[in-house]
Amino acid sequence: MASIYAFVFSFQFAYAEKITVVTEYLPPFQQPNDDGSLGGYATEVLHALFALTGDEADIQVIPWARAYDKALKEPNVLIYSIAHTKERARLFHWIGALRYENFYFWGLKTKFTQPFQALSELKAISIAAPNGHNSDEYLTSQGFTNIYRVVKSDQQVQMLYHNRVDMVLGNSLIIKSQAQALGYSPELLIKLMPAYELNNSLDIALSKSSDPNLVKRLQKAFRHLIGSGKLAEIKAKWSIADDLAQVY
Repeated sequence: MASIYAFVFSFQFAYAEKITVVTEYLPPFQQPNDDGSLGGYATEVLHALFALTGDEADIQVIPWARAYDKALKEPNVLIYSIAHTKERARLFHWIGALRYENFYFWGLKTKFTQPFQALSELKAISIAAPNGHNSDEYLTSQGFTNIYRVVKSDQQVQMLYHNRVDMVLGNSLIIKSQAQALGYSPELLIKLMPAYELNNSLDIALSKSSDPNLVKRLQKAFRHLIGSGKLAEIKAKWSIADDLAQVY
């Protein structure tokens, strides 16, 4: 216990400051509490992280495209939960991984009875994707043109279940959580094909132009969350399990 207090003490009095934090609603990572505050698995991890450093989180829940743009352009902006892709690797300082995940194309069993074998077979099928998400970037890079971009992540699931599109792209935990939260049956979902190139970790990151001291102390604090078992404890509380052992 003494080592924990020493760790907290070494940060709080020397460096503590108010940090701009941007995110979106993405159950079960970021979701509203009954009292209107922001909760969820990743938000609890964030609060545990800031409890160690003594920093204050000024959390802004905004559309993802705006959050991403803000974190790209402004210093000392923390963003979560953000996919740690190869394309983004050099654009941010990566604080720590919240979960490793596998991606799939999803449809409804009312329209599809079996998986597809080739990506080319999917390109004629309508698909919804959150604007600015890694799934949107991937679809564009692969030549998909029948894309309906949405502002909020769960709108893609609404469009799928309302038969406005025939397909979505995402990982099991988030897609099924969104479906359930919206009152739809996750049992109707069927995996159409893996999207191996999108397999990644969902992370906490800091804008590239941020203060090096802020980067170092947040990274050090996240390593402490891992080493102390606190991250595993929060994962267990929220029933969060990794899809992958590692990414690229």
